[in-house]
Amino acid sequence: MALFRKKATLSRTEVLETPQYGWIWKPLVAIVVAYLVICIVLGIWWSRTPSPVDPLQAVERQRGFPQAVQADGPQAPTSGQPGEALLATNLVMLDTLIRKPGGYLRNDVMPPGLWLDNMPSWEKGVTRQVQDAVAALDGTLAVADAPLGDADDALSNDLDSWRWPKSERFLHAARNNLGEAFHMLENAAGSGAPNQPAAASQPASDDQPSGDDQPSGNDQPSGDGQPSGDDQPSGDDAAQGENDSPAQNGQQNDTGPQAPTALETSDLADWLETVQQRLDAQTQALSANVGGAAGNQNDDHSGESTPWFRIDNVFFESRGTNWALLQLMQAARIDCADAIEEAGVDGRFEQLIAELDASQARVWSPVILNGSGFGFFANHSLMMANYSARASQLVAEIRREL
Repeated sequence: MALFRKKATLSRTEVLETPQYGWIWKPLVAIVVAYLVICIVLGIWWSRTPSPVDPLQAVERQRGFPQAVQADGPQAPTSGQPGEALLATNLVMLDTLIRKPGGYLRNDVMPPGLWLDNMPSWEKGVTRQVQDAVAALDGTLAVADAPLGDADDALSNDLDSWRWPKSERFLHAARNNLGEAFHMLENAAGSGAPNQPAAASQPASDDQPSGDDQPSGNDQPSGDGQPSGDDQPSGDDAAQGENDSPAQNGQQNDTGPQAPTALETSDLADWLETVQQRLDAQTQALSANVGGAAGNQNDDHSGESTPWFRIDNVFFESRGTNWALLQLMQAARIDCADAIEEAGVDGRFEQLIAELDASQARVWSPVILNGSGFGFFANHSLMMANYSARASQLVAEIRREL
């Protein structure tokens, strides 16, 4: 029968003309499979969102004391020059973009970074907020106007460039300029700055006894006793100027321009206006992810919706924006504490921080879902749009009270 027919033996010529390649394709398939597995593992690792950093920790890290502030310490020191927390926070965020697992992925042209789109979109949202914050500080901190202007120019370049020049070069330049601005602000504060506790306390302890001993030596001939020692310098204008002005103020004048005593309310309001505009545009983009959303009917492009393959890009860009704003608002709460308390918007500011923090909750789904109505699947874009809209509303309320 045909089933048991013996297979014909190949002739010598046929064997030479049809060689067997079974020993070649097996290792090639193994290499390709191993490469794909490595790329998948690296892609999952590189796509993890970094944890936000406390602004006080960021300040101490820039001062060279990374262990000075505990992450959960309620008694963490809040003293410092206005603008330090915002500068340090932007520095840490740029460091995060450069040094996180995989580095800066937005300009990658090789796998696995080439295949990833969630993390590059997240980086886009972060860099935009850093650029807005640096531009706002550029017009606020006159003591560090030059390096802040250079940092703003560096961040205004093409951050999608792979080579000649690559984007990492601009990020490093902006990071170095912000570091220079931070140290200029610290130096302008003089020996009274918190980053020089020993230098600030030592002259004060040396000058105070010498100021007390000098009048006490003059008190003996006057016969007025101890109280007249305090009154005699007050009668002498020159002595009063020497005793009433601490040695720290003299050192501040010698170091250069004075550090700002407080950030102006108008500067905070102008920056918050930019933040509100970004949040409103973000809410509209997230609403466009949901086909037929009510927010799109008042728009000129009411019939358009985000393509399905870009829904996750819009979501993670919004997530990166809120991640950066969470840290920037915490820093502004420190630097602009006087303006916030004077306007009586402490509660709203805390609510704003809470809304931004809630938007960073962990996404348990492996993909961004776009469920409709009250269906079985969730709608992550609609949930993020709610957080963005609420944050924009709180920013508007804060601006009205400032």
